[in-house]
Amino acid sequence: MLGEFQRMNTVKVFKNATIINGINSDVVKEGMVVVDNDRITYVGEYNAEYLKLHENEQLEVIDVQHKIIMPGMIDAHVHLTLEGEAQYLEKLIVEDAKFTILKGLKKAEKMLRAGFTTVRCVGEKGQIDVHLRNAINAGIVNGPNILASGKAITTTGGHGDMLPDGIRFDGISTIADGMSNVQLAVREQLKLNVDNIKLMATGGGMSPGDAKISQLTVEEMAIAVKEAEKFDIVTAAHAIGREGINNALQAGVRTIEHGTYIDQDGIHFMKNHDVFLVPTLAAFKTIKYGEAAGVPKHHLEKVQSFERAHIDNLKRALDAGVKVITGTDAGTPFNYHGENAYELEALTNVGMTPMDTIIAATSRAAEALKLEDRGVLKEGYIADLIIVDGNPLHDIMLLQKKVEKVYKNGQEVTFVE
Repeated sequence: MLGEFQRMNTVKVFKNATIINGINSDVVKEGMVVVDNDRITYVGEYNAEYLKLHENEQLEVIDVQHKIIMPGMIDAHVHLTLEGEAQYLEKLIVEDAKFTILKGLKKAEKMLRAGFTTVRCVGEKGQIDVHLRNAINAGIVNGPNILASGKAITTTGGHGDMLPDGIRFDGISTIADGMSNVQLAVREQLKLNVDNIKLMATGGGMSPGDAKISQLTVEEMAIAVKEAEKFDIVTAAHAIGREGINNALQAGVRTIEHGTYIDQDGIHFMKNHDVFLVPTLAAFKTIKYGEAAGVPKHHLEKVQSFERAHIDNLKRALDAGVKVITGTDAGTPFNYHGENAYELEALTNVGMTPMDTIIAATSRAAEALKLEDRGVLKEGYIADLIIVDGNPLHDIMLLQKKVEKVYKNGQEVTFVE
């Protein structure tokens, strides 16, 4: 195992901190954060009077030395099954899920080390995210908070169903056609106590066929949303084409993944109904390496064809005030786990400020995923926080290389080199 928690019952006092709280642009330069067990009990300027309240307790004073302290980041779109390889299909077919889960653990630890204390998996072989989440929550293994989806729901021939008729394998999706079958597929995931339901509204880059074509219908997705909402479970829709995006919106899906060809109607709907957009710009790393690095031609051509539209429509959505959150699609070609903070850099390249991207990776992502006590440095919230050497408000790329310490549930995570 890469690391383990140091469990201490003392009250932690972080002093001489520059605080980014994750919810607004306020920055406290001579700050103090107090953590009691797994909860934050104070955030603000250094307050000697407050510390007197704990003078009879054992205090662990941590001098942050004017470095940044901020909430642990959230990646709302990852795949622990995939490894960033150029061609993944053969491995997906032949690899046993029991082996995949062991590799998934290492990937999860890399993301935690990179400062991502919460990740949402959106479709996994063998539903490995469910089992990893359970093991992490039980303290058996180390990793971020995992929001599990189990398997994504797709149609026959849809995104994730890419083999000839009659051949089935343990992939990231389960196939369901018609409202009753979709309802059953969702219930099968809910039986595993998942945190999210992932729906394939359109084709995709990594599956053959036109990525823009709509797949699950409004009615099929609506019944999925209805089942999920009984348990207050979040829903996400993989959606590239305009029609599929609007179908997902009409069905009541909470987060739109990718949103490449979203139109003005879709943007207007998202703004007025508090639907969140997860643009997954990191997935365009595929283009950087290209066919020469082994990316299948059909995949590369599709990604290249919609890159410009993706960027232009994302800018329109941002200008309209759509809520954008961070999600990387980690595991897609050359999009490696542990490099998740690249997404924040990519978002600044389309016009977001560094502070905007940090909020997208903290409080706004927590809002989208209904995490009511994470994503913010605030009294009463879970103490998931990171210390960064340098100021990401001046250079957002520091989050890719200068996360110095990670605290999850109030405990420092130590890592073995």
